[in-house]
Amino acid sequence: MGSRHLQTLIAVFLSGLWGAAVYFAHERGHLSFLDRIESAMTDLRTLARGVRVPPDFVTIVAIDDTMVKQGGIYPLARIDLARIVDAIARLQPKVIAIDLLLVDRGSDDGDEALARSLAGRASVIAAAAVFAQASQPIAAENGPLARLPRAERFLLPLKRFADHAEIGIANVTTDRGGTPSSIPMLFRTHDSIEMSFSLRAAALAIGKEPTIEPYRLAFGERSVAIDADHALSVTFYGPRRTMRTISAASVLAGEIAADDIRQRIVVIGATVTAAGDFFPTPFDSVMPGVEVVATAITHLMAGDGMLRDQLVCLVDAIIAIVLPMILVGLLAWHRSAIGLIATLIIIVVGAAANVFAFSRGILLSAALPIAAAAPPAILFAGVQLWSGRRRAQYFAIRSELLAQFQAPDSGVADPGPRFPQRAGAPGCGGGFH
Repeated sequence: MGSRHLQTLIAVFLSGLWGAAVYFAHERGHLSFLDRIESAMTDLRTLARGVRVPPDFVTIVAIDDTMVKQGGIYPLARIDLARIVDAIARLQPKVIAIDLLLVDRGSDDGDEALARSLAGRASVIAAAAVFAQASQPIAAENGPLARLPRAERFLLPLKRFADHAEIGIANVTTDRGGTPSSIPMLFRTHDSIEMSFSLRAAALAIGKEPTIEPYRLAFGERSVAIDADHALSVTFYGPRRTMRTISAASVLAGEIAADDIRQRIVVIGATVTAAGDFFPTPFDSVMPGVEVVATAITHLMAGDGMLRDQLVCLVDAIIAIVLPMILVGLLAWHRSAIGLIATLIIIVVGAAANVFAFSRGILLSAALPIAAAAPPAILFAGVQLWSGRRRAQYFAIRSELLAQFQAPDSGVADPGPRFPQRAGAPGCGGGFH
């Protein structure tokens, strides 16, 4: 084996080793900068997939500017919230989910009215987890609950409301830009574990308690894909109001169709401008938090969330290791132009396959292949270019040295060396004359 082939094999092996190191470091949370790239790539893939019609399980009843003008104050008076719940309940929804923090006491009449409205009905009230810091590192401990978000405490609704409704934690996980990326299905403190608001609402609607396993959440025979850290990836269907949304003022006025409520999950939440509960998304810079929650509930009901299970993680690992080896091997091809074209084709096909998988609900990493393949490919191409220039300089110097031993060009053909002639025919014997 020539030295050139040996060098190429070493380069291919080292590039694969680099890809494996990047994958394992990323899986252990040591390459946080890749999360920023991943977030940007997820937004681009979401936009490339385009707006979709959401499965029709959820109706949002919005406490909007119109409702606040009628009520005169914000937060809405508890007596008005009770009236909204009563109006919804008369139309027989599956679940009433209130995405509002009812942690402070209101007027006695209002609190009593809301407690009566919740009594005997399938309902969920939002609570909140309070964390010591904005970002939560992955815990170093082992066990099935090691990757759950650990909160200092929970902000729970007043007991008079909690006695008549289920409780769910309404926090969401956002990326560096503030875009909601996932919703943990479970939250914990030092002494308790609570389900998420979305999971509670879906479980009530389905009528079965969920079973949570790595990469999987099951309601009896119904299965929903979740991440390794027991979080549900959120992929938005479109801009705000893509989910079925009606004003709470219209509910109180009786100006809605019964089918907007009957046998549906109804989520009551604030979309009023003063609420401040808005998030940026790929489609909209001001998505109301209640629509984020409604999107997660729809994912749980329809099972159309992004799939990222052990098989998908294995595919990511294979791509991270094999892709840099292929690119370096192609760049080492003797026919460099063909190798470069083949490299570009591999990159384009890989990107298209990633976007296609995303559009089909499979969440392959987009940042990981870049981090795994780009540095070795760029480094190898740079070494090849430097080596080619060194080789070209070497041959140029050799040519100059050889030119010093040749006569200058006089324009007359060189007759060649003169030798004594021999008698006889060419190729025959004979003596010299």
